[in-house]
Amino acid sequence: MIVLGALMLAVFMSSIETSIIATALPTITGEFNAFESFAWVGTAYIVTSTIATPLLGKMSDLYGRRLIFQTTMGIFVVGSILCGMSQSMGQLIAARAVQGLGGGAIQALAFAILGDILPPRERGRYIGFFTLAFVGSALLGPLAGGFIVEHFSWPWIFYVNVPFALIVAGVCHVALRLPFPRRDAKLDYWGAALLSLSIAALMIGLEEGSDGWTEPLVLVLFGVALVSVPVFVLVERRASEPMIPLHLFSNKVVRTSVLLGMCAGVYVFGAGPFLPLYFQDSLFVSPTESGLRVLPQMLGVTIGTFGIGRLIARTGKYKRYPVIGSTLAVVGLLFVAQIDGSTTYAFLVVPMILMGFGASSVFTTTSIASQNAVEFRDLGVATATVMFFRSLGGSFGLAVFGTVLNATIRTELPARLGVAPDEAAGLIRSPEEIAALPDEARQAVVDGVALGVSRIYWICAVVMVAGVVLALLLPEKPLRMRAGLSDAMENANA
Repeated sequence: MIVLGALMLAVFMSSIETSIIATALPTITGEFNAFESFAWVGTAYIVTSTIATPLLGKMSDLYGRRLIFQTTMGIFVVGSILCGMSQSMGQLIAARAVQGLGGGAIQALAFAILGDILPPRERGRYIGFFTLAFVGSALLGPLAGGFIVEHFSWPWIFYVNVPFALIVAGVCHVALRLPFPRRDAKLDYWGAALLSLSIAALMIGLEEGSDGWTEPLVLVLFGVALVSVPVFVLVERRASEPMIPLHLFSNKVVRTSVLLGMCAGVYVFGAGPFLPLYFQDSLFVSPTESGLRVLPQMLGVTIGTFGIGRLIARTGKYKRYPVIGSTLAVVGLLFVAQIDGSTTYAFLVVPMILMGFGASSVFTTTSIASQNAVEFRDLGVATATVMFFRSLGGSFGLAVFGTVLNATIRTELPARLGVAPDEAAGLIRSPEEIAALPDEARQAVVDGVALGVSRIYWICAVVMVAGVVLALLLPEKPLRMRAGLSDAMENANA
């Protein structure tokens, strides 16, 4: 229980960082007069965390979970301090990239440690406790972010991470002492470099594409990504300890879990920051109230994870839950996609619950199913790979959705107001400044933001239709009754 408490606290710390910034972003971008960089604050974090997840997951397989777990928290603390000290949007984006290197792997390593000490069939029961940490942070995050922005200053949304991280580091140093069967191996440095290059080039290219998909820089970045991916595959085939073992993808459970998690990641991590933006810039609610308004989605997450985790532990079956959840998520996304500048909040409550339930059903099931389908030696990298592609889906989503929103603003506002695209983008500042605009300009901004967010959720609905198909294809295998670490230590002693 001490280890469980430490892991829950770590998940809480990393999760609250994602949720606490959502309600503060409109204020931050308004202060720096950099609305077009809105998505980059999230994209920088997700890109580096996506890169770090498989790297640190693999290192935990080779060198032990405890050392790597503590290293990630140290990097996360440094990144959080740098974020709070930022004096420009460029500095903040760079600091968020550092923060993502540490924060990205925390949840993956926590789930890998859970796989070390619990058998797959019992894991669903305890994942509910992790969801309590996740939901608690999600509930507190938007509220805390709004409260801090309104009563203090936005840098404190980053500084608040520091005491949590220090507590986690102290608890882990004392309590997290797992026996670990080490093996001699060489880290796949070339694989790590090529993976980082391909992801960074692709994400930056997607973000820069908002200014034109045929710009030379965008084409060069896409070309780098296109070339580096097959080279990465060739390197992985020859590496003794590949960064992402290709044999994992020959496992149908892992392959389907990866793709299904990626689909859900698109709307959970990619579209997630845009609803608080809609609440503030189109409905003119305070940052605190915009945080309160996303709570129905967290309610759906709570119901889904606690309920599904216990049902999996009781029955040993898991396939039916992502099928039901992903179908309900499509329904919720289609309803949210109907929003416009006059949509009432009551219309969105039930759809947000369905979206949250769908996300929890996919994430809970794919974590358990993939860990159950691999050997202990690949437990860390398999867990990290599933979360890597989940985050990659969020990275794709966030970059593309930022482009969709910026493109909508640049076309809708000039058409409505007869101004240049750059001048139109300059109208999107803090919610207070938008509310103070003349009636015609204010309504154009309200409708333009709502239209952009609506288009984002239409895309998400289409993606999750593919998720439903993948859920139907997910194989069902009997869940093991022994913990991975027990089998590994028994084999090592033999």
